[in-house]
Amino acid sequence: MTLRKKIAVSTIAASVALTAFAGIPLSNKGLADKLGLNGVTYAASALTDSALVTEAKKLYDALVATGGWPKVQALQTALNVLDVHVKGDIVDPIVDRFNPTDAEETQLEGLFFAAISLSYNPSVEGLDNLRTQYGPLLQTFATEAGVEDLTVDNVAEYFFDIQKELVAQVKNKSLSALLDLMQNKDSVKQLMRDVLNALSGKNYAVQQVFAHYEVKTADVLEVLTRSRTAVNKDSLFTEAAVALFTAYESLNPPTTDPGTNPGTGTVTPVIPLPVSTDKLLNDLKAALDKATEAEKTAIITKFVTDAKAEITTLAAISASTNVSIVNGQAVLQLNETSLLAAIAGINAVSDKVKEVAPASALAKTALTINLGTITQKDVVLNLSDATVKLAAAGSVSGATFVVDKFEVTIPVGGTFSSAIALTIKKSDATAEVVGALKSASELYDFNLTVGGTATTSFNRPIVISIPLGDTTGLDNELLSVAKFVDGKLVFNGGRVSGGSIIESFVSFSSYVVVENKVSFSDIASVEAWAGREIQVVAAKGAIEGKSEGKFVPKDKVTRAEFAKMLIRALDLENGSAVESFDDVNSSDWFAPYVAAAADLKIINGRSASKFDPNATITRAEMATMISRALKVQGAADVTDVNAALKGFADAAKISATLKEGVAFAATNKIVIGDAGKFLPNNNATRAEAAVIIYRALSFDN
Repeated sequence: MTLRKKIAVSTIAASVALTAFAGIPLSNKGLADKLGLNGVTYAASALTDSALVTEAKKLYDALVATGGWPKVQALQTALNVLDVHVKGDIVDPIVDRFNPTDAEETQLEGLFFAAISLSYNPSVEGLDNLRTQYGPLLQTFATEAGVEDLTVDNVAEYFFDIQKELVAQVKNKSLSALLDLMQNKDSVKQLMRDVLNALSGKNYAVQQVFAHYEVKTADVLEVLTRSRTAVNKDSLFTEAAVALFTAYESLNPPTTDPGTNPGTGTVTPVIPLPVSTDKLLNDLKAALDKATEAEKTAIITKFVTDAKAEITTLAAISASTNVSIVNGQAVLQLNETSLLAAIAGINAVSDKVKEVAPASALAKTALTINLGTITQKDVVLNLSDATVKLAAAGSVSGATFVVDKFEVTIPVGGTFSSAIALTIKKSDATAEVVGALKSASELYDFNLTVGGTATTSFNRPIVISIPLGDTTGLDNELLSVAKFVDGKLVFNGGRVSGGSIIESFVSFSSYVVVENKVSFSDIASVEAWAGREIQVVAAKGAIEGKSEGKFVPKDKVTRAEFAKMLIRALDLENGSAVESFDDVNSSDWFAPYVAAAADLKIINGRSASKFDPNATITRAEMATMISRALKVQGAADVTDVNAALKGFADAAKISATLKEGVAFAATNKIVIGDAGKFLPNNNATRAEAAVIIYRALSFDN
């Protein structure tokens, strides 16, 4: 009776595994916690066959690493949230085989609900509960079918073997062929028949019970069809299928190369180009084949223009329809096939420009992935492993995700060389969070995984544009992005642009934008020409007082101090930069700033091995460092250095190696002379440094 309904539930779970390619004995939080995937250690002995737990963990890790986990979760959630009566309708083709009475209906629905929930969110606890509550009934029912010792573990094992057989049957298909298959319902049904038939001769205890009650393959396939209809979104099934296929493929990589990449042991996939890209390249070839030498220049010039337009089009990804709500989070699930094609198109067009017009070679471009309006506070952004690798190997520099007015640009390469998942959580910036400061944004908390591994620091910066809230009554120049470190706010700066503030990060924590008013009691003597500048630069965290409330404006600036001011103010931190100066130790407070400046060739040592961090810095040296830093950010060179310097009576005193930097700084009024002289060898004061940094912050190309 009720026991009969229970064994029917097992059939449902098996059919669901087929339906989604996602009946994984590891789904949401329950088993992840038990397996230690979320920091909780669990001994697998609760399962009779601990190999099942091992298999589950491997598959989970592979799904995370390849970026497929959110896609599987989205399908599982869509099925889980169906009304219990809808679930009952889905499984009717199997339930009817057991001829339930009206009196059994309520019990039947309750059992189905519990078992179907377990099939999507199976936990060790859930399996144990099934043993305790339904084990004896299950065995009684199995005994009626002539099967002894049937356990819940037998059912779980059957799930895994279904998955393995399915993967075995599709493993030689390309990703595009798999997608074609998934989009054809008849082909899917035939694949399912083939999978079930392949398992039919293996004498599973579960199958023996199914056979006794005449549960047919056709019944399972009908459940498959009803599941799709109930969810009413085929793309969820397709994307979950591709996610699992990719995850299993990553666990069983090919051992030989078919010839596209000899000696590497890996397969280089052939990704079809977008139709527009293919046409652009073919039209170029056809035109050049027919052209005279005199005509080719014009053809190539036009192609370069068309290539830029094509890349701009390919790089703009509208992703509002690729967002699903999973456990209250807005989860981005990009169509990997389309995205890979776009990247392949960008790479192909860039390569062709470099080939036919080397002088016009195009800079790398970032994808712009627009999610549209999102009302959820939590957002999960994903780039799959294949996407990251193809982008990093070609002409794509990274991806800018746009969520309403919030933007984040994630690079590819370096730290970011495998599947990327970024979770953004927003909350109110309460007084408990910001204290007496006035907030100008919500509180943002970021969590990043790369290749499935939590990552809090990286060697290439992530750039974030945080939308500002109501700034009425606030001083925009004093707004700063503040980072929480050991429960305290550390000011990172950022530059206000329109209604947002933009900042680069080489590590992640929680952030909020605040108005940071800093005051010093000893700047009256420089207030007229440096007071505002000191206040703004201090608000950004780029320059600090020498003691509480004391700026000491007339003290000389050291080379180490200016390196920190400049790198912090202009967002040039680089977590991977290293320096090789004998007089700079890695533990020195200024070491990371000197390293970043040296890496960008903003600053040189006083010799090959000496940086001389405590030496004072001259006005000419400071001007040169500023100019080099701004050129890193795209500023143009001065075309005529001598003309730019001719107005200074002491131009001859400027070292030849510093003239270009002084010319740039003087032309752009970042460092200004005094009474017709530049005073290149004068030591710069802290007040002068603050003014120069302020002007650099305000510099506009």
